[in-house]
Amino acid sequence: MKSDKSLIPEFDHLISKFTELLTGEATEERVEMVKIWCMYNHILKVMPPLVKHWNSVEDHQDAKKQIREIFEEIQRLNEENKGKIREHQSELNQQSH
Repeated sequence: MKSDKSLIPEFDHLISKFTELLTGEATEERVEMVKIWCMYNHILKVMPPLVKHWNSVEDHQDAKKQIREIFEEIQRLNEENKGKIREHQSELNQQSH
């Protein structure tokens, strides 16, 4: 096993690029947010009873709130990024005519 922090550095690059395409920027914080968003989404889809149980535990209410905030922030950033991409595409289309 490698001694550096990442088991698969190439996968880290994939996650970083995904974060950039999804949110417009791949800062360390955004990459961590996207990792949480991806994992929670996946767990919710493959083991909904586990998520339901976890959400019902009183000690997890702050974490549940943080996850909800991350979901909302990623959604907001994604919408902003889509708008920028559409605007850029429109500019490119106008330049080509």
